[in-house]
Amino acid sequence: MSTISKELINLLKERTREKGQAVNLLMDTIPIGKEAAYRRLRGEIPFSLEEAAAICRKLNVSLDVLAGMKNSDVYGFYTNAIVSDDPMSGYNKMLRQIVDTIEYLKNIPGSISYRAYTALPHEFVFKYDSLSQMYIRILFYQLYMFTTPQKLIDIEIPADVNTNRKAVASVMQDIEGMLILDRHVFREFIEIVRYFHGLGMLADKTIAEIKRDLHLMLNDLERCAFAGLSLHGKKLDIYISQISFDCSYNYIEGADIKACSLGVYCIDHLSSDNPQICERHKIWIKSLVRFSTLISISGELQRNEYFSTQREVVDALL
Repeated sequence: MSTISKELINLLKERTREKGQAVNLLMDTIPIGKEAAYRRLRGEIPFSLEEAAAICRKLNVSLDVLAGMKNSDVYGFYTNAIVSDDPMSGYNKMLRQIVDTIEYLKNIPGSISYRAYTALPHEFVFKYDSLSQMYIRILFYQLYMFTTPQKLIDIEIPADVNTNRKAVASVMQDIEGMLILDRHVFREFIEIVRYFHGLGMLADKTIAEIKRDLHLMLNDLERCAFAGLSLHGKKLDIYISQISFDCSYNYIEGADIKACSLGVYCIDHLSSDNPQICERHKIWIKSLVRFSTLISISGELQRNEYFSTQREVVDALL
């Protein structure tokens, strides 16, 4: 059996623990029947290079791993939307990967997520159409200046993107975690909205919807901070950073999975499952706690002051 086939079989078995999952994944990814899938998993038929590449794309791993290079030797990062010929499809793929990963981990004891945001946190933003769509519309306006409609509201967002976006907002509430917010996240989002409103690209009605949803999102965040729990009752520590950091960071671990990402281009992420990169990423996020104030459960004075200030910012600037 070739090294590539052997490594690919091991990878498939690692990623598909339940009986029959590996066979189903193969049949969904490459055009073969059930018997051909079983024969490949038994090593009786080698995978072609095209088949290996298709499976690696499906599992979001590098072909380097199959060529004998271990994850610890590969410092690759992956992205979806920006490098795709169809950025909306790439963005949708990224959302689906987030949902699938957390669905797998959420019922496994010890699974946890660490997040540090320089932008409004996705697990709260994605509940509200007016807020989450702003990031998508701004991205397309910046990247496609000559093709984007005059008004941001005219950019069409497919229904499956909205569905998966809301699925992310829900499932991210199903895992224990730590959330660190840059202290300026609300002000910076509002300044973006004001800029595009000033260009005449956002209607007054849209501004009113954004203002309403920002207040609703603040209510969600405050409820979580008061209880120290996510909206679905999972332990959640919320911190406000006293310094600004350079970009948003995410890290998740549980069972046999460790993955990390950093935010780029408004909606996209550079992701990695390299163990060394993940560990450094985790350490970096946790180090931000040294510069942050805990506002969940304890820190009642700081919590009340923070949310009062953010509501004043929303009312004053919108």
